[in-house]
Amino acid sequence: MSNYLTLRNTGWLVTALVSFMLIFSGFNKVIGSEEMVRNFTSINLLPYLALVGIAELLSVGLLIYSRTTLYGSILITSIMSAAAVIHLSYMGGSGILMPIMIGVFSWVAYYLRNK
Repeated sequence: MSNYLTLRNTGWLVTALVSFMLIFSGFNKVIGSEEMVRNFTSINLLPYLALVGIAELLSVGLLIYSRTTLYGSILITSIMSAAAVIHLSYMGGSGILMPIMIGVFSWVAYYLRNK
């Protein structure tokens, strides 16, 4: 019987988790959901709402494709680092844990898939 719980498969599982979260978030930003519009208006970044959403969707595509996983991890980490700084600056640190976790998990996925 084959062992399905390998490091590579665990890496794909973490990739799927990160991808699901970023696809949901990016799609909501691209279509301009009410919550995202309210959040970006409160921090005066509303003109960049769709651009951030497209960048998140692009980073997911890069993360999923095996040859560009490194670039996807770098882009996700950059976006999530900016999100963490904005959460610290404008929102008083509330909700900072999620962007940090997504950034770290993108590197965990990269490491496990390429080990």
